[in-house]
Amino acid sequence: MTTDDDLARLVEACRSVPMSAGDYQQHDYITNVLLTVLDLQMHNVAVNNSIQHYWDHRWGEIRTLADLEVLLVRHPNDHDGNRAISQYLWGNNYGNRVEWLRGLVSFLRAEGLATEEELESWARTSDFHRDFEGRAKYLGIAAYQWLVMRLGVDTVKPDVMVRNFVEPIVGHPVSDDDLVSLVTQAAEALDLSPRKLDAAIWEYQRGAPGTV
Repeated sequence: MTTDDDLARLVEACRSVPMSAGDYQQHDYITNVLLTVLDLQMHNVAVNNSIQHYWDHRWGEIRTLADLEVLLVRHPNDHDGNRAISQYLWGNNYGNRVEWLRGLVSFLRAEGLATEEELESWARTSDFHRDFEGRAKYLGIAAYQWLVMRLGVDTVKPDVMVRNFVEPIVGHPVSDDDLVSLVTQAAEALDLSPRKLDAAIWEYQRGAPGTV
């Protein structure tokens, strides 16, 4: 539970955070799908290397949801099969991320979200608890928020960087939902885009002492 005092403290702290010039939006369907399972609790270098491998080596082969489904069916859903897919797509051994990808692909097919246009339209009106929670195995609110942000929704991702900035300021643990709400309200109070404030906090925290 957060309070007005929590918000006031956060707003004041955010005034000294330099704004970031970064833009999260991504308009390629398969890139968005892959980043949804890659860019969670993984170092930036590993994420960037993984998606670069896809762009450099698999871009011409995996361009649709159907292409992904064929690839996933080709290999068994076990340790060796998922590692083989990870090697093929990303040039690494992140087989657990392939497990996450299987769940996401099933969700996208069930919801009829097979194109970038369909995904962007869904993102504009979707709600995590109503439309995503518990429906893509292993993926929670951070994955959902990060996906819809890349699709153009002006919101916040409750990841470790944002949490490590907010919780010391308010002085207590904050739930994912409250974290999103607090940063969004702080952005509004500062006449900023929530997504822009999220990026600024992330960049600020990345440069903080002790951050890897």
